Amino acid sequence: MAFNPKNISQQDPQWKNEQLGFDNTVTIGTDGCALASLTMLVNGYGFSETPSTLNKKLKDMGPGAGFLGGLIVWGALTQAFPKIVYQRIVLCQDQPAPLGDIDASLNAGQPVIVQLDRSPAPNLQSHWVLLYGKQGNDYLMLDPYPYPVDQAPVTLISRFGFNRPPEQFITAAVWYLAQTPTAPTPLPGGSGFFVQVPLNTIPGLNLRIAPSTDANIVALEGAGTWLLCLEAPDAAQAKIGVNGQWLNVKDPQGNTGYVAAWFVQGSGAPAPTPAPAPAPAPQPEPAPAPGPQLIVVVSQSAGASGLRLRDQPNLSGNLVVMEGVGAQLTVLEPADSAKAKIGVQGQWLNVKDAAGNTGYVAAWYVQQPGEPAPAAAPAPAPTVGALVPPAPAAAGPLIVTVAYSATPGLRLRAQPNLNADTLTVILPGTRLTVLEPAGSAQPKIGVEDQWLNVKEPGGTSGYVAAWYLQKVS
Repeated sequence: MAFNPKNISQQDPQWKNEQLGFDNTVTIGTDGCALASLTMLVNGYGFSETPSTLNKKLKDMGPGAGFLGGLIVWGALTQAFPKIVYQRIVLCQDQPAPLGDIDASLNAGQPVIVQLDRSPAPNLQSHWVLLYGKQGNDYLMLDPYPYPVDQAPVTLISRFGFNRPPEQFITAAVWYLAQTPTAPTPLPGGSGFFVQVPLNTIPGLNLRIAPSTDANIVALEGAGTWLLCLEAPDAAQAKIGVNGQWLNVKDPQGNTGYVAAWFVQGSGAPAPTPAPAPAPAPQPEPAPAPGPQLIVVVSQSAGASGLRLRDQPNLSGNLVVMEGVGAQLTVLEPADSAKAKIGVQGQWLNVKDAAGNTGYVAAWYVQQPGEPAPAAAPAPAPTVGALVPPAPAAAGPLIVTVAYSATPGLRLRAQPNLNADTLTVILPGTRLTVLEPAGSAQPKIGVEDQWLNVKEPGGTSGYVAAWYLQKVS
């Protein structure tokens, strides 16, 4: 699909006062920039949504599915619009934004939704916009805040730069991939050796820049698409349907790259007769190991921004990609030993996501599909016949969570004030251990200008704004 930029404003009086998601303290007008950016994304691909209609569609999925409070679950867009596939989110508050990846998507005609620190003033001034192209060293964007909407093209640096490079003030980026048309389309000339994406491949087959599931995606080839093989017909024919083999191909739009040969069918040029019968449903790439593989999903306890896929099984591992709430992950280790780790603090799982990224996730933030998030084990029952009940266990430290209103995260500071150095940024929903007496700490929770001394799951201690915290129920 070709993207056609169309402006829309979150401030439009038709919907600005509508409650955003399930949070009755915010509206589309005050906090709906991400929702409006998603609206502009889908409308650019030919849909006719408003922030109000998209808000309703995401809410109709239920709490925790389309919205976490007032925060969007990014992967939910694909459920509402199957041909617009959620790929990944990258958080870059503490590192340079991945401009190379953003530029590659824009060059391929795929827009990118980005979060900005819109002002050089102290603290993060969060705002979401939609990038759809480049203009020299700047980026063409659709900004959802102005009303009436911008009539002339607007660039990112000219409006939000304030003498800062974009890799410094872009704090997150979200990628979606629009599916190509599904109708079989012969390539020019109609000659050569062709393969077809099976009609039952939903939402489509990834065309990659190299023959590996770790390679970047060039395009998503829709079901029924014919692909021209760019290698010898005999060699290509021998690979079709074989796990672990790749084919070098060109699609009807002229994109070239590699597709998983075990996902394609057919041979010869596209015929004018009806398409051949679809092959059996393909297995997820790469070929699964013998026996059933364990599937887990990212639980809501991971927070609105999702769960970090890391290159090592520890909190110091480098970020590979962010996995959204509800994302399905294939476990790459024996199911029996992996099941014992699910929901257990300090355990890690080696997994692969739907885009082929592999790495490690915190096992205490995943669950098996269809199961509730693991609950704490109940206290043991008193021994039958005991004359004296067992003494109660000593009370543990006070635990609080970062409120979802702390978008996109809460700063852990070296001292209890807004001018202190930031040690790290903690995602909404994260549990924190309070390092001061519960009696004096509890009255501070949710109170403006109060601070709490806490320790985050990675072991770093410092101070956080108590008005962005809530008690664990």
